Amino acid sequence: MLLFIGIPTEPPVAMAIHAAEKAGIPHVVLDQRTMHFCNLSIGFVNNKLKASLQLQDKDYPLEKFSGVYFRMMEYNSMPHTDPQSLQYMGAGNVKKSGLLHQQLLYWMDITRLRILNPPWSMGSNMSKPYQAQLIREAGFKIPPTCITTEKQSLLAFREKHPSLIYKSISAVRSIVKEFTTADEKMLNKIQYLPTQFQQKLNGVNIRVHVVGDVLFATRIDSEVTDYRYAGRENKTATLSATVLPKKIQQACFTLSKQLGLTLCGIDLFLSAGNEYYCFEVNPSPGYSYFQNNSGQDIAGAIARWLYYGTAKTK
Repeated sequence: MLLFIGIPTEPPVAMAIHAAEKAGIPHVVLDQRTMHFCNLSIGFVNNKLKASLQLQDKDYPLEKFSGVYFRMMEYNSMPHTDPQSLQYMGAGNVKKSGLLHQQLLYWMDITRLRILNPPWSMGSNMSKPYQAQLIREAGFKIPPTCITTEKQSLLAFREKHPSLIYKSISAVRSIVKEFTTADEKMLNKIQYLPTQFQQKLNGVNIRVHVVGDVLFATRIDSEVTDYRYAGRENKTATLSATVLPKKIQQACFTLSKQLGLTLCGIDLFLSAGNEYYCFEVNPSPGYSYFQNNSGQDIAGAIARWLYYGTAKTK
C-alpha cells in the first residue's frame, strides 16, 4: 500500500495518485489541508520504530506501507494559517495541524520505508553554490560562475564573459534572466544580497527526471532564457522526449544517489559545442508539466518504485 501526503488536487500529487489507481496499487491519501482531523502516534516497541496514522476513522500502521510520496506545502504558507482561516478553524486545530506536519517530517527522516524524498535529502537545495560542488563531483561541467556582493567583482567577471544570466542562490524559485544594459543601473543593489551570475550558453535545455532506477530526459526548445515563463514573453516552449548518452545517464544516476534523492529533476544544458552542463537539481520536481507536454509516464514510474522497489515496467 502507498501513502500520498500533500494536496490531492495539485498536479504532481494528483497524477501520482491517478497512476496508482490505474495500476491497481492500493493507496491512502492524506490531504494536508485536513491534517487537523488526523492523529499520529510514533514510538519504539522492542527497539523498533512504530508509527500509526489515524485517518478517516481508520488506523494505519505506517510500517505496513511500502512507500510514501509526499509533496507538502510549507506549513506557514497553508491557507489555514492566515488570520481569517485561524478564526474559522480555531487556534487549537491550527496548532494540531502544525504539530502533525512536523511529526511526519521527523518520521520520514528515520523510517526505512521508501520515501520520495526524505526531508534530510533536500538540504543541498538550500544553497546552490554548495549543490554546484556536488554536481561537479558527479562529473558534470558547470558554466563559469560568479557569486558576489561586489560590483567590481562582477564587472571583472563580465569582461571575461560578456553574455551573462543571473539568478538566486537559495532554494526560493527565481526567474533566470539575461543580464542587460538596463540591469547595470541596479548593480549597487547586489551589496545587499549575494547573486549568482553565469556565462550564458548557446544550445538547448534538457530536464532529466530520475525516479529510482529509471530516468526520463526531456528536450526543451525555446527562444527565451527561462522556458518556464515563456508565456509571459508571448513565446513558446516545445518539449519532447530525448535519449541521453550512456555516460550522461550514468552521471545523472550518480548525482541523484550522491544527493540522496531517489526522485529529482536535473537541469542540464547541451551546448552548441555538444557538451553537457548541469545547472542545478530540484529535490521535489513539478514533473507534471514535463509529463503533460512530452508524454513520458513519470507518475507511473513513481508509483511503481514506491510499491515494487523498481520503476521499470514489468
